[in-house]
Amino acid sequence: MSFFNRRSNSSFRLFRRAPGGTGTGRRPGRNGLLFGASFFFSFSGNILSFSLVYLLTDRFSLDPAQVGTYLAGGSLSYFLCCNLYHRFGTTVSPARIIPPAVAVVFLSSLALSQAGTPLLAALAYIIVMGGTGLFWPPLMAWFTGGLDNKALNRDISIFNRSWMSGNLLGPPVSGALYHISSGLCFLAANLGYALVFAILVLVVRREAAARSPGSIQEDGKTEENSAGAAGKRRRPVPKAPLASAKEKAMDWFRYRGWIGAFCTNCFIGVLSNIVALHIRDGLGYTERTAGMVLFIRCVSGLAGFTVLARITFWHFNRRWFLLVQAALVFCALSFLPAGNMIPFYFVIIFVYGFVHSCCYNNSIFHSSATGRNPGKNLAIHEMLLSIGSAVGSAGGGLCYRYFGFAGTFTALGIVQALGLALFVLLDYHNR
Repeated sequence: MSFFNRRSNSSFRLFRRAPGGTGTGRRPGRNGLLFGASFFFSFSGNILSFSLVYLLTDRFSLDPAQVGTYLAGGSLSYFLCCNLYHRFGTTVSPARIIPPAVAVVFLSSLALSQAGTPLLAALAYIIVMGGTGLFWPPLMAWFTGGLDNKALNRDISIFNRSWMSGNLLGPPVSGALYHISSGLCFLAANLGYALVFAILVLVVRREAAARSPGSIQEDGKTEENSAGAAGKRRRPVPKAPLASAKEKAMDWFRYRGWIGAFCTNCFIGVLSNIVALHIRDGLGYTERTAGMVLFIRCVSGLAGFTVLARITFWHFNRRWFLLVQAALVFCALSFLPAGNMIPFYFVIIFVYGFVHSCCYNNSIFHSSATGRNPGKNLAIHEMLLSIGSAVGSAGGGLCYRYFGFAGTFTALGIVQALGLALFVLLDYHNR
């Protein structure tokens, strides 16, 4: 854990609704509001997680390994709630899940800002991440339902650029605010969560006002028992053997995307924990510099999402997965000769930001485009992201304690290389 079709990139179009796919039946402006909610939620979550790393070291005197354990606990909570949605939540309308989850996140963030002991801070953060796990998968299932591949790629691109824009602003804002007072960081995060809740209430009320009693929604997201009613009206059409074989072949791309999502979030876990602390405590720079380093990642990630929105050659392309995973290995090992040269950090992380956008896009697109239940696939996508973050945070913290900075990125490079080996094995299996 974890943040826009465009014929014009002007800022006023950032949160406009993308044209709907065929047969979605969505109200104009609904998706635009959801993308706006994803921006502010990502912005607040990024401020919170960035500030928490320094709060745990400054207020409670924890070392990087302990900080990594705390962050891994939050990722575990995120994983469990994504799994809860995967098992039980996909039959429930996202409108019934997301607003309560955001309310819980807001209240827990308030409690975290006032925590006086590491245990209370850990409990509050675990609840924040649990609520976050009930926000992202339903939100993605909400706006992706019923889209064909072209419309899916377009709307996913808008969504990715919205949350990445939140990530883009989070590190420099939190770095500057924390340099003044940690309380300002929590204030900004809590205001963002409150705004997200207000946006979601507006969306729910608009949809309730537009929906006549007992109507069937056509975007794949149902209220009450509309899914069951639709199932009674339409008999399932048996699938031809060729179509079934094609679906099985497409499944492998979903698995490739999940492997890449896990690997890239291992990298994120190390960046958010080890690199942020190493820049301040190992190299002697300020929190503001660390925030700018992570800001660079988000700039290149946003550029990556923009480019991927306009090209489609990477859809169901085995060689593309191999290339992106090899780039992850390169980025991890490039930190070894970096030493204390902070400009080199900027270059590596800029390259990694683009690679991360490719990995994330691979996973979310192929999770939505393959399989019979995109909601479940997207929940698995988020679960693997959370596992990767936990492994990167906790494992990276332990490696940093016992083997130093170089040992940490050697281990990270090995993890990325194992992911590349899995891709090679999958290609061999397909052939």
